[in-house]
Amino acid sequence: MKVLVTHPGRQHSHHVALALEEAEMLAGYWAGVPAVAEQAWRVPGFLRGTFARYAPIVLPPARARWFPWTPAIRRTGDSWLPSGGAAWTDFAACRLFDRWAARELAGIEAEAVIACEISALSIFRAARRRGMTTILDAPSIHHAAQDRLHGTTDPPNLHQRIVRIKDEEIALADHVLTVSELARQTYRDAGVPVEKVHAVPLGADLGLFSSDGGAKSGDLTFLFAGATIRRKGFDLLLEAFDRVAAAEPDTRLRIVGPRGDLGRLLDGRSGDRVAFLGPRPQTELAAEMRRADVLVLPSRNDSYGMVVAEALASGTPALVSEMVGAKDLVTEGKTGWILAVEDLEALSDRMAWCARHPEAVRAMGPDCRRAAETATWPAYHRRLAELVRGLLETSSGRPNLA
Repeated sequence: MKVLVTHPGRQHSHHVALALEEAEMLAGYWAGVPAVAEQAWRVPGFLRGTFARYAPIVLPPARARWFPWTPAIRRTGDSWLPSGGAAWTDFAACRLFDRWAARELAGIEAEAVIACEISALSIFRAARRRGMTTILDAPSIHHAAQDRLHGTTDPPNLHQRIVRIKDEEIALADHVLTVSELARQTYRDAGVPVEKVHAVPLGADLGLFSSDGGAKSGDLTFLFAGATIRRKGFDLLLEAFDRVAAAEPDTRLRIVGPRGDLGRLLDGRSGDRVAFLGPRPQTELAAEMRRADVLVLPSRNDSYGMVVAEALASGTPALVSEMVGAKDLVTEGKTGWILAVEDLEALSDRMAWCARHPEAVRAMGPDCRRAAETATWPAYHRRLAELVRGLLETSSGRPNLA
């Protein structure tokens, strides 16, 4: 049984490909960015920031293809167009990649295809004509839940088109892969049959994200890792921190990640209490995780939230909302805390408790590390390969739908 994996960017799709390769099930990995070193070497140095942003993975070069028009279109939108226009070009890049992959499908032998949402419609149609099993990679929660929780910043016409395509992809998919039980539940709530949706929680690099074993001391430090956007509850975090810092001045907040739609809330906040570090390489993020006392992620919607697993692996407890998929790794009062979504009072109270009890917070480190040991990438690879093999075994003998 062989499976083709397609994705217009990367996200966690390279781990899907690696999992299937280890299980001798990978037919091919087609992405919008170079995946293997042989592809990245062909990119001129001045273009690598656009086309070769990610470290190469170890796959047979013959099984890896990439479509350079996808990052080229995205870079054009990001560099030259306002946010609404950039959203349209990102959509166009996904759709162009999907059509390319659908055309190329005729030249590969595979029993199934795993394709990412918004870039799966054309290839699913082509795959079903060939009698292949179609598996939707759904990195986000269901779009109906997204709209209910925080809406969208996309232009209305674009949002309508995206919703229509997502619904068509779900209908064409034999199976849907989500990254958490939380995300899986949103698909069930939207009426997708329970037997069609499967959760495979993601992993973390426990080699990179690890505790140095040293005792933490000094001012209690909160860490926010992610884009400064409304979806991640950044506005709630800043308001809660201001309340806590007014009563507990020996507290600090460090922010790692790109400026997003709420980046303006950082204006005039430069100083010792709030430090905005901007995007940082993974090695520097790992150092911040080890240095911090508490990771705070009060998201209105985080289908998984990999930074939670990374924080726990670093010996740092996590304070998350109930809408963070990785909350399944958090044991209340032992490795962190889970709060109701958008509950500013509860968030402020818990952050204030942490500020008043630094010794208790820092004593959670060993339990945090143990909790993260189940959330490794090798464990993800095993779970994913076992699930896909089982799905294909039950789908064998499916008739051609041309």
